[in-house]
Amino acid sequence: MNIIPNKIKQPAQCCIHCGKTYKKRENLNKHIDLCELLHKSKKASPLIIEDDEPLPSQRKMYQMLIELGQKYNRLEEKMEEMNKWVAKKKKKINVLEWLNANVTPNITFNSIIDKIIVLEEDVNCLLHNSFYDVLNEVFSRSIYNFNETENPIFAFTQKNNLFYIYDIIDDKTIWIELTRERLVKFLNKVHMKIFKAFCDWKQTKKDEIRTNDAFSIMCDKTTIKVLNVEFKQESCLAKARSTMYYKMKTDMKALIEYDFEF
Repeated sequence: MNIIPNKIKQPAQCCIHCGKTYKKRENLNKHIDLCELLHKSKKASPLIIEDDEPLPSQRKMYQMLIELGQKYNRLEEKMEEMNKWVAKKKKKINVLEWLNANVTPNITFNSIIDKIIVLEEDVNCLLHNSFYDVLNEVFSRSIYNFNETENPIFAFTQKNNLFYIYDIIDDKTIWIELTRERLVKFLNKVHMKIFKAFCDWKQTKKDEIRTNDAFSIMCDKTTIKVLNVEFKQESCLAKARSTMYYKMKTDMKALIEYDFEF
């Protein structure tokens, strides 16, 4: 006599072979014929059918074939999704790990400020344009124009407004994420360079400032324009950061065929 585990404990609409439950009796009936066949195949290898054993009708056989086909299609779809997920996981790598393994600039982020030069044409631009326009012009000759061997700052299309910098940390030169505090400190240094260049320019124009009221008013407005910029304020920082990101962003997938982990 075959002993069926937990048969008595199972609810009425439950398969006696595998224990799977169904809310509807008709769904159970569809399942049980197929499950019984599979249950028998597990017990005997190879499967032996006795001469006096009743065979399922053609209708039942057809129904079982349809159900097997449906199960196969569902299983195939699940396997396809799983393979995509596995392939993606295999390809995913960490951006910082990739940068540290593949990119070694010949300058550090901390030394960028020495390469930033404010020209007289930048001061003239400042008189008639916003501070951020001038900042963009200054950066276009420096951090926007670095070649691959010297670029110590990266931004990627895969992560908005996030920058990576190459700098000295604990006596080691490595790639790290650029923090808000470091970005504010860097922008403040650039701000001071622009303001100093403007003040030096004003010294050369002091006679004209003294004798020309319109020119004097324009210089005063420009001074206020520069002094109103405070990168500790999120609105000022966001303007500078978004412009920098737009100009500097690179598509990592154009470099190598991976999905990157941020």
